[in-house]
Amino acid sequence: MGIAWGLAAALLWGLADYNAAVASRQTGALRVVVAFHVAATVVLVALCVATGTIDDVAPGDLWKFVWVGALGALSYATFYKALEIGPISIASPIISAYAAMTIVLAVVVAGEMLSGGQTAAVVVVMVGVLLASADLAQVHRIERRQARGLVLALVTAVAIGAFVFGNAYYAGEYGWLLPIFLSRGFATVFLLGAAAMGGAGRRPEGRTQAWFGLVVLLAALDTGGYVAFNLGAERADTSIVSAASAPYAVIPIVAGVLLFRERPPPVQWLGVSAVIGGVVLLGLIS
Repeated sequence: MGIAWGLAAALLWGLADYNAAVASRQTGALRVVVAFHVAATVVLVALCVATGTIDDVAPGDLWKFVWVGALGALSYATFYKALEIGPISIASPIISAYAAMTIVLAVVVAGEMLSGGQTAAVVVVMVGVLLASADLAQVHRIERRQARGLVLALVTAVAIGAFVFGNAYYAGEYGWLLPIFLSRGFATVFLLGAAAMGGAGRRPEGRTQAWFGLVVLLAALDTGGYVAFNLGAERADTSIVSAASAPYAVIPIVAGVLLFRERPPPVQWLGVSAVIGGVVLLGLIS
């Protein structure tokens, strides 16, 4: 079940990335990040109050989630800026390396152990994601501004890997919902502070209702991904769920083939095959 929940997280995060790129290019990354964090936090507050989940944490425990929220704010600010300036086909596979960071933290901090077969399957999945997602033909055409996007993607991979791990780590103590609410709540506070100091970017022009609808959809998809991940982490090792969630970067390729009749080069098909094979192998071994 852990692998199934990881794949569900991959699907939700993959769809969220697409909507994030569209919305960010309309108004700028920070405005989108702040807007969807506020929308998600409002819903999470209502859900925690309705279920009584908020009663499960003492005031002295809140400090645990401050650092997770700070990582979340940093990761999303750099993440959406990287998606805004692109190129997405190269930035996405770099960002998908967050799974490797989460796995390392799960092994070092949480003491999880992977068997030789599981390690091999994880490596196959990660290599497959890189091959499937990267449009290598674009590398020599990268502009200076886009190169900054790739640096931001590297920062994002490290920060979001730690953020995902922090949510899953505390899910074992507080359940799946509370860590998502508190980490997202603190991230929202940090992001609102950043927006107040530096401005949140340009306002949406034209169809503002469509933009706000996109932000609400983004909040649902992104938060739903963390819900799926934490539910998986309650049922299996975080490292296994993280590896299963890594293929989210492959989703744009699948959408392009099914919806737009795109024809990816053979190396990308090789990567997709490796991802599928690695996930299947991981499921059989686990």
